[in-house]
Amino acid sequence: MKRHLVWLAAAGHMITDINLGAVAPLLPYFIAEYDLTYAAAAMFLSAASIASSVVQPLFGYFADRRSVSWLIPVGILLAGYGTAVSGVAPSYGLAILAISISGIGIAAFHPEAARLVHRSAGEKKGAAMSFFGVGGQVGFVLGPVIATVALAF
Repeated sequence: MKRHLVWLAAAGHMITDINLGAVAPLLPYFIAEYDLTYAAAAMFLSAASIASSVVQPLFGYFADRRSVSWLIPVGILLAGYGTAVSGVAPSYGLAILAISISGIGIAAFHPEAARLVHRSAGEKKGAAMSFFGVGGQVGFVLGPVIATVALAF
């Protein structure tokens, strides 16, 4: 097993999923910033989930046909960029767009990173994929913590 590649993929998974985990704790900020109803604020969660889940199969389709390893860093960057820009967007619509861009980054990252883990795992595919999955869960847990701390400043 090429452990360093599995570790890097798991770390990328953590960083990517921090962004998804950060959305819910940002809702009070969005409500106050844009004077939103709870239903309008819930669109942030929907935008992140829809953007990620609708396009992820397309990225998976391409990952199955050829190596598009550049999607790993691009996905991480888009995920972080979208989340960061959502906090300074001048309007509700642009903030929703930014969160959607984050979701697209998350979608771009997952299939190619999973492919990398599978190819790097050797005989230990189950263990490698489990470690990769844990990276994402750690990120999803850290997202609310990081967002809450960021909002305090």
